[in-house]
Amino acid sequence: MDCPKCAVELEQQDDDHIALQRCGQCRGVWIDVAELNRVLLRHNLPGLEKLGGKPNIEELAGQCPQCQVDLVVIEGGPRRSQRYDTCESCGGIWLGQGLDGEESLAAMVDGIVVFFKKFGSMAA
Repeated sequence: MDCPKCAVELEQQDDDHIALQRCGQCRGVWIDVAELNRVLLRHNLPGLEKLGGKPNIEELAGQCPQCQVDLVVIEGGPRRSQRYDTCESCGGIWLGQGLDGEESLAAMVDGIVVFFKKFGSMAA
C-alpha cells in the first residue's frame, strides 16, 4: 500500500498485539479500524464510534491506500483541533498528525492512544 499523502510505499510494523503501516517519509500511520478499536479498548478508552468527531467534507484528504476511494476528514477534540482521515469503504484510519518522532511500535501505539484521548476531549 502507498501513503495517501506521499505516494511512497508504507512500511509494515507489527508484533503479537498490533499491526499497522507507517510512511517512512511523512511518518503518518495507517491502521485498520478493528486494530484501532482493540488498542483503544486495551487502554480503557471507548471505541472509535463513541469518540465523536465531525466530518469536514470541504477538505480533501487523499485516497485510501487500500481501496483507492477518497478519504473523509474527521475532526474532534478541543476546538476540533485533532483530525484523522478515514475510508468509508474499508474503515481504515490515517493518522497524519500527532505521531512525529515515534519510532518503536510501542511508542507509536502510545502516540495513537494520546491522540485519541485528546480527540475524545470536547472541551472548548
